[in-house]
Amino acid sequence: MKTQNVFRSDAVLLDKAVVTDEGFLRDSPVVTRAGVFLYQNPDGTQRREFRPPEEVLRADSLATYKGKPIVVTHAGGLVNAKNAKHRAIGTMLSDGIAEHDHVRVDLVIYDEQAIKEGPRELSLGYTLDLELTPGEYNGEHYDCIQKNIRVNHLALVNKARAGSIARLNLDGDEIIEEERMDSKMVKIRLDNGLEYDAAPEVAVAFNELKEKFSQASQRADGIQKQLDTVTAERDSLKAKVDAHAAELDKVRKDAADRMNEAVKARVELLKVAGAHRIDGAEQMTDKDIKAAVIKAVRGDAFSLEGKSDAYIDAAFDLAKGETRMDGIRQQRKEVNEPGTGSRETRADSSASSAEARQKMIERMQKAHMEGGK
Repeated sequence: MKTQNVFRSDAVLLDKAVVTDEGFLRDSPVVTRAGVFLYQNPDGTQRREFRPPEEVLRADSLATYKGKPIVVTHAGGLVNAKNAKHRAIGTMLSDGIAEHDHVRVDLVIYDEQAIKEGPRELSLGYTLDLELTPGEYNGEHYDCIQKNIRVNHLALVNKARAGSIARLNLDGDEIIEEERMDSKMVKIRLDNGLEYDAAPEVAVAFNELKEKFSQASQRADGIQKQLDTVTAERDSLKAKVDAHAAELDKVRKDAADRMNEAVKARVELLKVAGAHRIDGAEQMTDKDIKAAVIKAVRGDAFSLEGKSDAYIDAAFDLAKGETRMDGIRQQRKEVNEPGTGSRETRADSSASSAEARQKMIERMQKAHMEGGK
């Protein structure tokens, strides 16, 4: 057994209506009944649906009538909290009242235009489960059965399945003949202030479209605000990224400059090492090269143990411009050994050596004092 949950509307006579001192319309009409009803499929074909008395008169179904709105036509579909204020013209005041195979309900209609100029017949809008089981009721064939009927609203319509007998009856001048209904029009006002005559159904649909447009505009405004916020955050992040990129460029440039200076200093250090014939200088650290140059000039007995980097730097600056110790020894040999030069030359050499020695001692003392500070 297959079932479908669908929406349906039914129509009956609104009769014995009275208008209160406030102008409201009060009545207790029959609003639906059991039986076989004819409906149109989306493809234009027709289907006969059976409304069993046990389903129409079920207590839980009758309880869904009370408090539900009355509207003009079913054009807007199901009524809910979002569209009720633009569609409702009255209210069903009681639960459905079972009467044989019919259902009555107490109702009130507030809208003056609907009372005087609106459609005259009643049509119930409801949801249900449709059981796709064919059969026959009171000699009438049906294609499926309506079950679990739940009322959503009651609508005033021009024509209903109940035919011309389903008609609002009012006394005296307030009686509206069915023949004149088609000529009744209502005013609709556009946003530019212009007014047009339209059928009540068109007016209802127009007002619903206006409400949907208003809601869509509000949503669009909210989305625009969110977009503006995201755009501002994006621009802020872009500014931070740009600033970070500039800072990164500066760091890279400073690093490159420091690297260039380090390479330049290394090249100069290797030149000094080459001038003092330091073997394997390329594999030495800067500090080891400086120590090797100092010892080449001052001799291996010159101790650098425990000396600070500042002391070694100062001793290196003094030593790098001087001649290796083995060169000095050769000069001394030439001065002291006979036949190596004239007496004047040896005397001059001795004087120069003594003078150089004294200067070296003074420089070393000065470097030692500065290094020990």
